[in-house]
Amino acid sequence: MQWPHQSQVRSFYGDPDPDRDGFPNRTWEDQNLVLLTPPYRMVLAWDPDVRVRKIRVHRKCEDSLFSILTNIAAHFGSEQDIEANGMHLFGGCYNFRTVRGGTSLSMHSYACAIDLDPVRNPLGKAYNEKQGMMPMAVVKIFEAEGWTWGGKWKRADCQHFQAANV
Repeated sequence: MQWPHQSQVRSFYGDPDPDRDGFPNRTWEDQNLVLLTPPYRMVLAWDPDVRVRKIRVHRKCEDSLFSILTNIAAHFGSEQDIEANGMHLFGGCYNFRTVRGGTSLSMHSYACAIDLDPVRNPLGKAYNEKQGMMPMAVVKIFEAEGWTWGGKWKRADCQHFQAANV
């Protein structure tokens, strides 16, 4: 899949706020969001007692994200290794909001972004795999599907992957 540039996400994924009232459009949600069942056990990063049974994602990203998560599971091979690397810690996918510190909609508003292991990969922290941050193997799995990793940005966001180019 060829993902759009961030400046083209509205035309590619549709407009989640066509009337510009600051709220997600229910029709857009109904037409574009699907529920993906993760291929391995995931929990909320901020409440590990809560299991993530479904991920709300844009229908155009569903197959790609499922393939990515399946490849992560295959790479690590066991639930224990997945958890040791923090890939079971779900930080969010669809979340209608603006970019932190900005006014434009976040890629999460288009349901084309996912955050994994946000505690060890916080926004603004420079990447350092030796500190238990995002495994480079996971970055390569996402990049093989054409997703962009926030860990390479000037203001690093190592938890963040998106199906949109920068």
